[in-house]
Amino acid sequence: MARRYASLEKIEYNRRITKEQDAQFLHRLQSGLLLALKEQGRLNEMQYRYAQDRLERQYREWVQKQGQKGEGTE
Repeated sequence: MARRYASLEKIEYNRRITKEQDAQFLHRLQSGLLLALKEQGRLNEMQYRYAQDRLERQYREWVQKQGQKGEGTE
C-alpha cells in the first residue's frame, strides 16, 4: 500500500504569516514537517527526538518572552 502525504488544495484568507500572530500555527507546522521527515526516513528516531525537543524548547522560550513583554502594558 502506497503512503499518501498531505497536499495543498486551496488557500483561503491569503495573508502574511508572522511569528507574532501565528506562533502556534508555525510551531505545529514545523513539528509536522519534522514528523514527515522521520516517516520518510530522512531523520532517524534520535535525530527526530532531538529536533522535536529543540523545537519545543524554542517555542516555550518564545512564548515566555512574549508574556514578559506583555506584562504591565494593560
